Amino acid sequence: MHLSRPLFLLALAATLLVGCDAGPTSNSTDADPPNDSETEAPTYPTAIQIDGGASDWSEVPVRHTDATGDGDALDFERLWVAHDSERLYLRVEVGSEINLQEDNDLTLHLDTDYDANTGTEVQGMGADLSWTFGERSGRVHANGGRPEVEHEAIGLVTLPTVTSSVFEIALDRDATPATAPLFRADSLRIAFTGGGDQVPDEGGLSYAFTDTDLPNWPAPELERTTNDGVRVLSYNAERDGFFEGSRGDSYTQILNTVQPDIIGFNELYENNAEATRERVESLYGTPDSGQWHVDKKGIDLIMVSKYPILDTHAITGYQNYTSGAYLLDTEDDLGTPLLVILAHLPCCNYDDATPSRDVRRQLGVDSIIAFLREAQAGTAAIDVPENTPVLITGDMNFVGDAQQPNTLKTGTIVNTDEFGESTAPDWDGTDLLDVNPRQTGTSLHSTWMGRGSSYPPSRLDYAYVSDSVLDVAHAYTLYTPGLPDSLRQAHGLDADATTTASDHLPLVLDLVQR
Repeated sequence: MHLSRPLFLLALAATLLVGCDAGPTSNSTDADPPNDSETEAPTYPTAIQIDGGASDWSEVPVRHTDATGDGDALDFERLWVAHDSERLYLRVEVGSEINLQEDNDLTLHLDTDYDANTGTEVQGMGADLSWTFGERSGRVHANGGRPEVEHEAIGLVTLPTVTSSVFEIALDRDATPATAPLFRADSLRIAFTGGGDQVPDEGGLSYAFTDTDLPNWPAPELERTTNDGVRVLSYNAERDGFFEGSRGDSYTQILNTVQPDIIGFNELYENNAEATRERVESLYGTPDSGQWHVDKKGIDLIMVSKYPILDTHAITGYQNYTSGAYLLDTEDDLGTPLLVILAHLPCCNYDDATPSRDVRRQLGVDSIIAFLREAQAGTAAIDVPENTPVLITGDMNFVGDAQQPNTLKTGTIVNTDEFGESTAPDWDGTDLLDVNPRQTGTSLHSTWMGRGSSYPPSRLDYAYVSDSVLDVAHAYTLYTPGLPDSLRQAHGLDADATTTASDHLPLVLDLVQR
């Protein structure tokens, strides 16, 4: 098919604008699918964060708008495409809420050598990669074969990890699955299939990589940006890995770099609070306050604080999945006490679990909101002064229903028969702030690395704060492989410090009084 003269001129003008680096506006018109007569594939180099949100996509033009009502389980709507020097980014609307990692046949097809005569024929293009998200598996054409590959081989990261109708997808441009480059040309074609629908309805969507005007992430700032307030480290230590001798150097490097005032540990199952105090002193030292104050709740939650622990309470969610509430005497540095709630909710979505893991996680978050409601009313098991800043943090394992993180943010209780009515969780009657810090030196917000698992990197570790009375002065997820060599050397960090220490990354928060 040939473009009419008006459409040709419009396409030429759009191409020239891209070539001149003219930034699109947020009301950019939807683009038509490409065809064989196109001489230029569209391109959009920009800084995209894979954070599960939409704000940084607002200036990216829609690559394709699909017809509605032509699908079954899925009904594709719009697709966006962008890139930087490290990754290809996709954002896709699938028309209904699904868990991207389970129970769907949504498949991404990429013609990465831009040659319809190679790869598997899909909608008239030759797919060199086909990845089915619900099966957490894919195949590539490489070295004359079609081997199966896992997420690590292609550098796949997707968010959100919970149910949604819109997903962000990132792939590593330097990936070499089956020892062959994944991306083999300066242009590619893109298609999605699944749920009785496909995008585009015919052919593939062209896109071009460019090496000019690529954004660079600023050098991470690891130190505190203010002398006021408190620094919190929230860390899943992967099944008592904090006590393993082979990981000791990595933990020492991390602690010396972060220099936390408060540490909230998950997964210290086999070690008690006193042993944890001794281990922190051995790897890191004693704080300027003279000693670490420690307390353990549930089966694996340990609070380590340079500030005295004024009071504690075990918040019962589902059976032994107990969250811990800690009232800390942070008056000198924060101006008020600080209420920290540590949580570690049930992982995974096992088919044989009764009640389901989704139900168990919801019970856990409902119990936390119920405790906050009682704290605000002055009827909680511990006395929480009015307008005391609140931090809720830990490995939440949000891999199912999106209602679970929504409950912690908005205070909407599902199991009202057991936990009472919903309540706004902040003191001023508003939502809590979901901090969602980015990895140091990368565009990703995943906190669990997914190594050795069929599940790709995910955002499992969260931090919510009462931002009516508390400001987040600085926050990051420490990922040492993403740091420049000079910065690692300045802090005495090995490149693999965080990946050796745990399968989770540490969250770092600098909190100051509002």
